[in-house]
Amino acid sequence: MNRLARYLVPFAVAAMLAGCGVKESFKDASQEVAQFHAALDAGKWQGLWAEASPELRNATTRNKFGRLLDAVHSKLGKVTASEQVGWNANATTGGTYLTLTMRTTFEKGSGTERFVYRKDDEGKPKLVAYNIQSQDMMLN
Repeated sequence: MNRLARYLVPFAVAAMLAGCGVKESFKDASQEVAQFHAALDAGKWQGLWAEASPELRNATTRNKFGRLLDAVHSKLGKVTASEQVGWNANATTGGTYLTLTMRTTFEKGSGTERFVYRKDDEGKPKLVAYNIQSQDMMLN
């Protein structure tokens, strides 16, 4: 039993330390979501584009990104409430990715938003992807 404990204790300690880092990363990503919503409400998506990861900028054009966020803002209005309903962390050789799923209520409807962030070299989350599913947005 002692031999087994010698092997398992280092893994348990490493898992606990990694868990603390993941918790802090999700706190940072949640703050990024709040900043995203503030920029969306103000119609200032250009700052979001400027701060986004290269992956996002390679996946779409600045114009398409702006058109999407303008459509969300014009069809749904300002954010009135947002609640995290899901999350995922994925560590790969390309970096650590954090996905937050938010149930968001806007002035004119609601939707489920999915934010994907990648931690940069300084540990700051950078937006990799944004997706919204909203029947209200489609019908407005």
